[in-house]
Amino acid sequence: MKQKIKLTASSLFVFLLSFSINAQDFSMFEKLEFSGESGGKMPYRLLKPLDYNPEKSYPLVIFLHGSGERGDDNDAQLKNGMQPFLDETNRDKYPAFVLAPQCPEGMTWAKTAEPDDIVFTFTEEPTEPMKLLLEIIAQVQHDFQIDDRRLYITGLSMGGYGTYDLLTRRPDMFAAAIVVCGAGDVRKVDRFKDVPLWIFHGEEDDAVPSDLSKVMVNALTSVGAKPKYTLYPEVGHNSWDLAYNEEKLFSWLFKKKK
Repeated sequence: MKQKIKLTASSLFVFLLSFSINAQDFSMFEKLEFSGESGGKMPYRLLKPLDYNPEKSYPLVIFLHGSGERGDDNDAQLKNGMQPFLDETNRDKYPAFVLAPQCPEGMTWAKTAEPDDIVFTFTEEPTEPMKLLLEIIAQVQHDFQIDDRRLYITGLSMGGYGTYDLLTRRPDMFAAAIVVCGAGDVRKVDRFKDVPLWIFHGEEDDAVPSDLSKVMVNALTSVGAKPKYTLYPEVGHNSWDLAYNEEKLFSWLFKKKK
């Protein structure tokens, strides 16, 4: 009986969070489209800091969405996990730019060979969306006063794969990272072992099994890293509803500097 009550309470909390997210006004995110050097295009949204002052420098958070939000409408990528970044209290306490690109339909942030059991291998060549993302980041850094010591990357599900992929390619770029229900290449964790990392997963995730986070935590620990790891019991794939609302998440993230 106790277990049933816990599950019901957890489900109710996730429902209320989902309602809040759906009701959120995302118009504060500017709608933009990037044209890359290769001719490729990528829509993205950009949130400026509250009370933005062009004379000041600010952190930049890159947010990578999951597979269900792919497309070209430049809206869907804000569907999951974004509400806490719009919370006025958070924006007042942690002023930052937030960049949310949208991956095209049928493409991915990271490309992997077929997994050997639960071990993935990222390809050495980045995907086209990842190449465009790196160009967008450079453009935002050029156009605004970005504090290069405080670039942060986070992603959920497919975006979690992308977060690990980008950490593998450019560990020098980021002061910290958050991965929610993602998976990575355990053979390459030594490349980003010095980047502070908080990993989240739902124990009952049937889309991206939680073991994929456990093996990353174990691999990182084996090379001397100390990742934070939060496993939510009785929670499925949408662990982002809990992860991005963790009370200490933003304070942990924004105090990190290179």
